[in-house]
Amino acid sequence: MEAMGMKFDWWNATSYAAYYRTWNVVVHDWLYTYVYKDFCEVFRPKTHFVPTMLVFLVSAVVHEFILAFTFRFFYPMLFLAFGGFGASLVFLPRDVAGSGNIIMWLLLCIGNGILTSAYSMEWYARINCQQTLDPFWDFFVPRSWNCRPLLSVNE
Repeated sequence: MEAMGMKFDWWNATSYAAYYRTWNVVVHDWLYTYVYKDFCEVFRPKTHFVPTMLVFLVSAVVHEFILAFTFRFFYPMLFLAFGGFGASLVFLPRDVAGSGNIIMWLLLCIGNGILTSAYSMEWYARINCQQTLDPFWDFFVPRSWNCRPLLSVNE
């Protein structure tokens, strides 16, 4: 595991910044080297906020692409949770983030529960609800938001 850079104990992270750095070290190192550092050179010496947000944007887009390819529908919940809410947690002040590991685990569990529920709801809506749009737009527009149940044989 150490050869792959998986030696860090992400489960003991006391902030989301530490969690994101240690969760997947290989991906973190790639994003740091090829996205963050390059954008730091572009925006230097102004701020590190923009490069950090661009790293989250790139990562969120790639994760969303993988899920859309896997599930065969686009449902941007992970993009919003990871790219929006998750990215904002990195900028918490140390005294708020100092509550540490308990808050990190609580938010991690709640977030994963919400994401699992949302993607499951959309998956079953795709099975049980009528397609109301042409196939191109149906890929992007969630059926769970305006479900018209399929007619059963008995009706």
